[in-house]
Amino acid sequence: TWTLAQAHGGEARGFCHGAAMASDVAHCMPVQLFRRSHGSRRPRPQEVSRRLSEGLTSLEEIATRAAAGQDAAWSTSGEAAEPHRDQLQRSVSEDVQKQLQVVLEALEVASDRSEQAASCDGPRSGSRDSVAECSAEFLSCFLAADLPTRLVANLGELQFEVRKDVISVFSAIVRLGSLSQADLQFEEYVKSHPGFYRLLVDGYDRPEIATHCGMILRSCTRSHQLVAVFLDQPEVALRLLRFTSHASFDVSSDAFSSLHDFLLRHKKVSAVFLEANFHDFFRIYSGLLQSDDYVTQRQALKLLSEMLLDRNFMRVMLMYIGEEQFLQIHMNLLRADSKAIQLEAFHVFKIFVANPQKPPRVQQILYKNKDRLVRLLETLGANRQDNGRQFAEDRATVVGKLQDLEPP
Repeated sequence: TWTLAQAHGGEARGFCHGAAMASDVAHCMPVQLFRRSHGSRRPRPQEVSRRLSEGLTSLEEIATRAAAGQDAAWSTSGEAAEPHRDQLQRSVSEDVQKQLQVVLEALEVASDRSEQAASCDGPRSGSRDSVAECSAEFLSCFLAADLPTRLVANLGELQFEVRKDVISVFSAIVRLGSLSQADLQFEEYVKSHPGFYRLLVDGYDRPEIATHCGMILRSCTRSHQLVAVFLDQPEVALRLLRFTSHASFDVSSDAFSSLHDFLLRHKKVSAVFLEANFHDFFRIYSGLLQSDDYVTQRQALKLLSEMLLDRNFMRVMLMYIGEEQFLQIHMNLLRADSKAIQLEAFHVFKIFVANPQKPPRVQQILYKNKDRLVRLLETLGANRQDNGRQFAEDRATVVGKLQDLEPP
């Protein structure tokens, strides 16, 4: 009969490279840090990471045996195998949750103390330093045990409430920022573990964990270093872009929210990515602009106009308005049945017209169609109430420039 692995002590010895020995750990723990949840006993970072690793190993073994059709090994009858497996999985998941909550409490206490200190309303320096040291050791052990990638890989095997704790732990790590160089530690981890982001993006292919993976991705966008690491994996970033047109509305909407944050939270970083991957990115993005789905189309137009009208994306904008196929897309969108789509398309179209150095083909297309474009624009936004004055001024400027166009 097969039983869950209970001890991996030999492997666990390597979890905390450079961390304090177990006998030293207790001295760094503030007495009050874990009193509420753990009484007088102070959890050791090495022990917590070891138990987390053992729990994840057990979940992996359960999943492997289930996939191999060996469920019957858990029970004397095939009929009872699945409930027994679920019971084992639930039990292991609950223990993983207990260890995650220990890590979470350590990280959150350190983050809260750091924020209090920044507001000059926190505890004495010695206490803050002790808390920071302990949170740094928890993080060091957590990363050394490869727990971020393993937690994401096993997200689907964890109970729903436990998945929420996984999200909270990642959020707490990012919140630590520069405290004890947590940001640099996590950045280095993600750089050396490219599978971390790949697993998160691939999570959009699994409906039961899609939103959880999205929340972890968006928590990473709060750090410009983590955004840079993500965008340094263009194949992963482009895969995220493809998920924005997923057949499931929930998946496509969540993926678009993640894409939005990766592109707009740290614009200087994302501008470099867009310049380097311009053709690959906008070949896929053009499909969103021409989607039959109204929500997808409008979201894509809105994000595009936000980028092209932002000075951080100046070079991207110049590259975009130099492409004749993109001009044709927006000319067609000006004729959409939806007034909202027409107006969003206008905000991009006006950049093509305002460009003082139009490529010959762009100039030729605009010149050839200028009369029809003028007639169309004169009817555009006729009943617009919100910000109507600014829109009217923009429309008048575009119409004037179209009427003054000369052949290339």
